[in-house]
Amino acid sequence: MQGVLQRVQNWGKWLSACLRRKGLMCVVLSMLPFTVQSHPHVWIYVETSFLMSADGYVTAIEQHWNYDNLLTDVLLDDLMREASGEALDLEAWAQETLNKLEPLNYFLRVQSGETILALGDVVQFSGDLRDDELHLRFTVLLQQPIKMATSDLQLAVFDPSFYIEIQQHPEIPPRIQGDSALECAVRLQYPEPTTEDFLKAAAIDSGLEVGPQFGALFAETVHVHCE
Repeated sequence: MQGVLQRVQNWGKWLSACLRRKGLMCVVLSMLPFTVQSHPHVWIYVETSFLMSADGYVTAIEQHWNYDNLLTDVLLDDLMREASGEALDLEAWAQETLNKLEPLNYFLRVQSGETILALGDVVQFSGDLRDDELHLRFTVLLQQPIKMATSDLQLAVFDPSFYIEIQQHPEIPPRIQGDSALECAVRLQYPEPTTEDFLKAAAIDSGLEVGPQFGALFAETVHVHCE
């Protein structure tokens, strides 16, 4: 029963996002059979910080991922089975998760204009369980720091398969951390997927094949501009 209730809550989140982006067309989508309303399955809320040096360069991006109850339950089941009665090692879980995410650029797409920026090493990370939800924190360096006085920066965080919906935390907006004298504006741009995109997302579990970057269509974009 708990799984069903969580699935209903997740569908409510999906519908709320759809209504924000597509308006009344989502009333039509909500009439599809519930079993078809399948992607995304689970949610992560993310808090984003851009780490800026005193001379005005963004050097790293800090992420704090808050996993929803359903994804937490699935992962904890696996972790407890592997632990065989011993205490959970959430630091090891965090390390393993980041190892798996590394080939996918940690679900981060960082751009300056049309240029995709390469990521460097993860310099710190942690995992913990609070209020029955898993939390993953990590800081990843940019291979080349970006001089914000002459460049803009964009960040999208998304699962390419759209199995997981990743959204910036609604109560903790993206921010700049650092003591630079620059004045920076950070804004969040919501995606504008088409009705066809939503219908494709609803049909993935029925066998519909989508492109390897399908999740980007539903990704929020953080824009940073400094003067």
